[in-house]
Amino acid sequence: MHVSAPASSANLGPGFDCLALALDLPFELSDSPAHHALDGQGWHVVESTHPAAVAYVAAGGNADAQLSWRSPIPPGRGLGFSGAARVAGAYLALLTSGAAPTAAQQQAFGVAANLEGHADNAAASTWGGFTVAAGEQALSLMVPEGLEILVWWPEKSTSTNASRSVLAPTLSREAAAFSIARSSLWVAAIATGDLSKLRVACEDQVHQNERLLARPDSAEVLQELLANQQVIAAWLSGSGPTVAALMPVGSSADLLAPKLFESGRSRVLAVSVTGVNLVSSTSNT
Repeated sequence: MHVSAPASSANLGPGFDCLALALDLPFELSDSPAHHALDGQGWHVVESTHPAAVAYVAAGGNADAQLSWRSPIPPGRGLGFSGAARVAGAYLALLTSGAAPTAAQQQAFGVAANLEGHADNAAASTWGGFTVAAGEQALSLMVPEGLEILVWWPEKSTSTNASRSVLAPTLSREAAAFSIARSSLWVAAIATGDLSKLRVACEDQVHQNERLLARPDSAEVLQELLANQQVIAAWLSGSGPTVAALMPVGSSADLLAPKLFESGRSRVLAVSVTGVNLVSSTSNT
């Protein structure tokens, strides 16, 4: 079998560990011998410590199974590489065991969220679209059409655990209320289609400011994006260092030209409207 799960941009500013957008950047996983034979040609052998393999075994898969993976998602950049890998691994194991696709999806989310330690990336990679996760519960909303996401990341990666270590151990009531309100505004804006509220909705006092202080390169790019009026919203993706911006389709070309973006890599992505899925039970492509 050959399955695919999308990348994700999580937090979206104030939605710490609960909000995410699925991105059309896939993590693919296969148990086909044909794919395993293509090691070095886009496909890679899955080592036992790989997050996809760990999730595969956690979901009941055979620890001795030979798996292969390929993905353009850059690891350690805040685009949900491990979340997508874990969702794909658990989903493949569950399908192999005979679970129905819908049941396999729900169970894969639980396995991946547990391994991740937070559910935001796992929810987006499982269901696609704009997702809200709260513990074992998650919902996906359709994102209005005509939008694309510009993502930029520097060459140096960021460890999620290291990034969390810079966060304050406690929050004031005012800071919590500030971010809860804006996280809620994200949900309302997507649900109603009133995207004019999203710039304000990306403001945060829980984690984003501290993480940006540790990454001045990302902070500079975020400010550059927010200075452009075509940008609907912009935020630090996950724990960073990637910065993401929501824009109308076709408007990102002008932003790819400035010299500022030469300091890293950038891509323009669509929101993935589907989550983890079975690509083929027999495909060798």
